[in-house]
Amino acid sequence: MEPDHTPQGDELPPGSALCGGQYVIDQYLNAGGFGVTYLARDSLGRCVVIKECFPSAMCYRANQTVCVRSQGNAVEFDAILELFEKEARALACLQHPYIVGVHQYFRDNGTAYMAMDFVEGRTLLDLIETDPDRLTPDVVKALLGQLLQALSYIHRNDILHRDISPDNILVDDDNLPVLIDFGAAREDATRVSRVLSKLQTVKDGYSPQEFYLAGSDQTYASDLYALAATFFHVIMGKAPPSSQTRMAAAARKAADPLADIPRIDSYDPSFVAAIWTCLGLFPKDRLPNAEAWQEAMDEGLRQRKLLQAAERDQSLDRTVSQLVREFFHDFQPKAPEPDPKPTPPAARVVQTFATPMPDNLEDDVEAENEAPTVPATPNPVPQKPRLQPIEKMKVKYHKRDMAPVEEGEETTPTKSGWLSFFTKPSQRAGKPPRDDDRAEELA
Repeated sequence: MEPDHTPQGDELPPGSALCGGQYVIDQYLNAGGFGVTYLARDSLGRCVVIKECFPSAMCYRANQTVCVRSQGNAVEFDAILELFEKEARALACLQHPYIVGVHQYFRDNGTAYMAMDFVEGRTLLDLIETDPDRLTPDVVKALLGQLLQALSYIHRNDILHRDISPDNILVDDDNLPVLIDFGAAREDATRVSRVLSKLQTVKDGYSPQEFYLAGSDQTYASDLYALAATFFHVIMGKAPPSSQTRMAAAARKAADPLADIPRIDSYDPSFVAAIWTCLGLFPKDRLPNAEAWQEAMDEGLRQRKLLQAAERDQSLDRTVSQLVREFFHDFQPKAPEPDPKPTPPAARVVQTFATPMPDNLEDDVEAENEAPTVPATPNPVPQKPRLQPIEKMKVKYHKRDMAPVEEGEETTPTKSGWLSFFTKPSQRAGKPPRDDDRAEELA
């Protein structure tokens, strides 16, 4: 990185110590509306880049201390310092070879600083303007592929760069790129400060149209537009038309100032077409993410992805077919089994009695056991209720002892014979009663 020795504002002089002497400023590098960048050395003598939060629109420097120009800006300045710290902590979590590393944040001189890795190299803009022959098609393809890897990593961590352009890409001697100078903090600072809201946070030719509209949605496709505009500049030798100019033409229903996709012999048509796709005026017209861009510009990668997808589909089809076969094998309906032979009815259990039963009652019971069991019919014929053994005995003896009654003769219990069951055996036999029997009758 070639330092710019021309002072651009209220920068720290060389030899200034920071963070209690841990860093010493060697020289001024550059400045913008939101901060100043220095080349410094740490306590071990290693080169580092120090970025100072210095919004010149509201601050000035008294000796080394940064002061607000008006006390009315003090609250806004504190909010900007918090945003600066938030960005430093977010970038410190990123560990990628194509992203500048942030390894310390600290406050000093009334403001905030972050210490970053020093990258030995030149900006992509410098190469385009002074050494275009170095940017051969193979080098350009490799640079774009590596930056897409970095952008994919940033987006997976839910961070937007917001300021991709040729001057924010460093290329080292091995043609390896490094993304620097994230613009997220600057974008947020313009929203919390009335003074800084007037500062330009976009770059004509590289910023998508949504960056010009306050409160518009900014997505990963916004960074893709800026990267596509950067590589349009690389292969065409100039920046593309401003997105604001293109938006105005679209409002007038005029032709898009962006030229149609050219045919460049040294680049694959798919490589050039992917750049033009990401230069879509509206986010919905661009590729959705960096991975999709990598597939679109790399025919070999796209073919490998398609083959992998086809293999997954075939594997899925085979799995489903096997599951279907196993299902029908396990749940195949079986033929109904023949009805089993009817089992004979269980033998009836005959209850025995301790006292002897009459002869005809035993015959009745045996006949009942020997009688075949008649199956039940839907409408059975009502049958005479079956008598219990004791009832059969009463009926039997009642019929046996009843004597025929003469016509006109009075029927009495004695005549009918059934009262004899309640008399003494001696009386039934015609014997004279004994005294003890008469005493029992009297009693």
